[in-house]
Amino acid sequence: MTYLFQYRVNNSIAALIVLSGLDGVGSVQAMSRKCRRLSVLGAFACLVITPAAFAEPEHAGSPQPGQGVSRTVESEWLNSRVLTAMERMPVGGGYAVTRAAAQSLGRAVRLDENGSLTVKAAMAQPSYCSGATYLILLNALKPEIDKVRDVGKRTALIRLLKVAGQADGIGIWGRWNANGPGMALIFAESGMGRSFWDFKSARPGDFLKLWWKDSIGRDEAGHSVVFVGYGVTTEGEDAVEIWSSNKPLGYGKKLIPLRKIRHALFSRCEHPERVTRLLQFSEKDNYLAEMLRQNTTQEEIDHQLSSRSTKINFAP
Repeated sequence: MTYLFQYRVNNSIAALIVLSGLDGVGSVQAMSRKCRRLSVLGAFACLVITPAAFAEPEHAGSPQPGQGVSRTVESEWLNSRVLTAMERMPVGGGYAVTRAAAQSLGRAVRLDENGSLTVKAAMAQPSYCSGATYLILLNALKPEIDKVRDVGKRTALIRLLKVAGQADGIGIWGRWNANGPGMALIFAESGMGRSFWDFKSARPGDFLKLWWKDSIGRDEAGHSVVFVGYGVTTEGEDAVEIWSSNKPLGYGKKLIPLRKIRHALFSRCEHPERVTRLLQFSEKDNYLAEMLRQNTTQEEIDHQLSSRSTKINFAP
């Protein structure tokens, strides 16, 4: 089994070391503890990827178990766009769920005079979790959006992606920001990606919706994040490392003890080239809009994801 340890110094990748011979989650946790005791030029973060991250063969260039990992192969992963966008985000800026923060997010996403998408995350401060991950999504999709040759189509797509105070379930932002599985349904219905509940299948750069309570929907308490890896808290608790806008500091990484997580739904963008399919979405997603008034279940979410994946008859 192969584990990838990625060291960052001053937010830049300093080295990649591949270790073999570890077996099981316990070994990952033990190695995470060792990583915390190391130092590289005084400051670094250690990212652990389990063998399950390499086990799926559907991506060209993704390594198979036992092959090892190179920086070249890693850069070919679609999740690398998300991780790159994450590393380029501001740090801090404060956390706030206010009208002013929502307006700042809206100003950060623009249609420029050349008909291109412009994302200026520095303008979206203070920030909140769903806004933070939405900026990451837009930056990850920007190369595909810029490839749309039809100016009218590209302009319509960018306008669709803008943040303008849409209610939950309305438009793309209203879906992403909604209670429940908004980001997962966007990927399923557009065919841009897929979602899953299993931590063993997670890769750094997956989008992730966390729930702190059993309730999903009206009574939920959730967090929209990017999955980074695993670690151990200062109290010695096994944890998940995430990136988002977190209380109270704002943009940045954080360790979440596993014991605090009741539900975790990962969403992986596998086909960003299908971003124009968003133009075929209905204005309102009734299921997500109802999350303001009612709760849902994992079983119903799975049903929605399954049915949405074949809902639209896309043109080739």
